[in-house]
Amino acid sequence: MWSLSNVDFNQNSLNPGAVVIDLDGTLLDNRSVISERNRMAILKLVNRGIPVIIATSRSERSTGSICGPEIRSKCTLVVLNGAIGRAANPLSGSVIETIPSNIAVDIVNIILKLDPDIRVTIELDGFLFGANWDASPELLWQLNSATTDVILPFNEALRRNPAKIAARCISHDLSELSRHISQKFSGLVNVIPSNQNTFLNIVSSRASKSATVNRLLKSKNIEMQKVIAFGDDMPDYDLLCACGYPVAMANAVPEIKAICRYQTLSNDEDGVGIFLEKLMENNSG
Repeated sequence: MWSLSNVDFNQNSLNPGAVVIDLDGTLLDNRSVISERNRMAILKLVNRGIPVIIATSRSERSTGSICGPEIRSKCTLVVLNGAIGRAANPLSGSVIETIPSNIAVDIVNIILKLDPDIRVTIELDGFLFGANWDASPELLWQLNSATTDVILPFNEALRRNPAKIAARCISHDLSELSRHISQKFSGLVNVIPSNQNTFLNIVSSRASKSATVNRLLKSKNIEMQKVIAFGDDMPDYDLLCACGYPVAMANAVPEIKAICRYQTLSNDEDGVGIFLEKLMENNSG
């Protein structure tokens, strides 16, 4: 793997058709904030006409809140692990892939039978959601960037063909549950663990970061081999494998570093912004 210091930006070795960036652990620092350096690098890239895609496990409401209106309006969003995609210029189009409600009900029953204390969140359209846990308005905003008006009763959300089921447990990892759901619903859903297997992202088998990014890029005939992508954790794995120029953060898990051609500085050191600055500097001619 090449580190940032010896990446060959010259000779058109890195002349991207698009740039895709994960949020948590990648663009966001450990306070869940986009630094000014990262923000300015993204906006400069957009102003050069290069599509920037934010690809995250988060919902659209959370992503929009964290990124702010300027990035939100100028960058394409791929949210909920690829279940939803909304293009911004110069790309066009939208994507939504859902889990049939009967399958969603069966999955949630399995989760809660294993441990009734697991926090389950049912995401619908990127904004509306239901949850089996209650929170104060302050905690609700902190955890989900949500206000009470976007919450549906849990069972009603399940009946609406959810885009994503999220399961979170802080007392033990969910590896066995992940394997069980993957086997029982093989071909129907993708189960993507994160946060050292304490969080499961469950989406339609048709949904992934790489598939949705690829579908949106086709609106401008941009091939995945012309894409630079940044990531740090297992939800980024399929995207980094599919793109031409995968970049691991210094804080990435070993499995991510193993598949990436390049490595940049950590999310707390403006690794994305510094990489993009060097890219633009060397491609300015």
